[in-house]
Amino acid sequence: MAFLARISQNMQYGQSMKRLSNLQAQLDKTQQHLSANTRLLTPADDPVAAARALDLKQGKSMNTQFASNRGIAEDALKLQESTLNSFTDGIQRIQTLLVSAGNGGYAEEQLRVVADEVRAIRDEMVGYANTRDAYGSYLFSGHKAGTEPFDMSVLGQITYKGDGGQMKVQVDAARFMATTNSGKDIFMGIKGMTGSTVTPSRNDLTIDVDIKDEALLSIPAHNYEIRFSGDSPAASYTLWKNGAQIDMDANGNPLLNPDGTVITLPVGPVDLTKSAPYTSDQKNKMEVEFDGVRFSVSGEVSNGDTVGITPGEPVRTDVFDYINTALGLLEGTNLQSNGGSTNLALGLEALLGNMASALDQVVTAQGFAGTRLKELDALTLSGTDKDLQYTESISDLEDLDYYKAISDLYQQQLTLQAAQQTFMMTNGMSLFNLM
Repeated sequence: MAFLARISQNMQYGQSMKRLSNLQAQLDKTQQHLSANTRLLTPADDPVAAARALDLKQGKSMNTQFASNRGIAEDALKLQESTLNSFTDGIQRIQTLLVSAGNGGYAEEQLRVVADEVRAIRDEMVGYANTRDAYGSYLFSGHKAGTEPFDMSVLGQITYKGDGGQMKVQVDAARFMATTNSGKDIFMGIKGMTGSTVTPSRNDLTIDVDIKDEALLSIPAHNYEIRFSGDSPAASYTLWKNGAQIDMDANGNPLLNPDGTVITLPVGPVDLTKSAPYTSDQKNKMEVEFDGVRFSVSGEVSNGDTVGITPGEPVRTDVFDYINTALGLLEGTNLQSNGGSTNLALGLEALLGNMASALDQVVTAQGFAGTRLKELDALTLSGTDKDLQYTESISDLEDLDYYKAISDLYQQQLTLQAAQQTFMMTNGMSLFNLM
């Protein structure tokens, strides 16, 4: 019996110690929850909630990264927008200079001064096209961010060394946004026309060449010549194309009616058997439209006078090539030569149209940047809302209920103290205490 009593007493002691240990562990864990301000110290506290919280944290982390990426994209797009704004200013300044140079009042020395201004602006524009971002990458090199896109030789020839790619950044879960346009897209492949040229046999004729329909132009362009017979005011003329006379129609209709109205010849072979009348009067100036081109000549002519005409041709090239063409025209024109002032005017007219096309292409790229910036604003608002939702959902899963935790702590402390006192009392009792 004594042996059994000793076993029973030992078992009771062990159970009491185990209970005290469990109560202490519960108290310690509650204190840890309070210290960490969370109800999920380990996944074991609530496996389902822990797994859900982990997914939400990963989503929140990705959303934060997208927000950072949007900041990078916004900086790049704003830099592109401001750089292109400076570039368009350069184009418009050159347009103004070309208009002034084509007004017919400049001497050759003044044209050279204009050329110097155009060259300085061109060099500025090359600098804009070679802009770097805050990370040292070239803005308009496409995927070749480490390569300077536009290389200018000592002679002023400019070559593009980038590619046609676009740098993209992931700004949302399903959105990769282009943060740049390549220089190839912005500054290259601009549709334009070469300037028409004339070669009159004398320098006192007023000559105009107007491209009426590019679709009807023969490529390569044909060479036309107007040949005059007799002297003004009784002169007549014939029209030649590539060395062959263009015939009148079968009815012998003149190119110009006596009342001064213009006869537009049909495209294609025309049967000309008679020469058309010509008068130096401005109202009745020689004017004809053919192969998509309209020619007009006015002034006093003499027998044997000729005017050679080569219409401009469609072309696609870069904005800097057009500017260099303008420089060549401004610096190379001899106003005293036959047709010099006319060729200057015709060339500048074509270049103004080309620069307008270049301006349109650059402004379009600016518009793309502006559109993307607006999209970024919308994505930023959406991202802020998502971040708030993630934070609230994670909080619902992890945040500790302080009132309940403190109440549990107080109750656990009382329970532990009571258990400790009971253990001390029962552990000190024996039969000798009762004798």
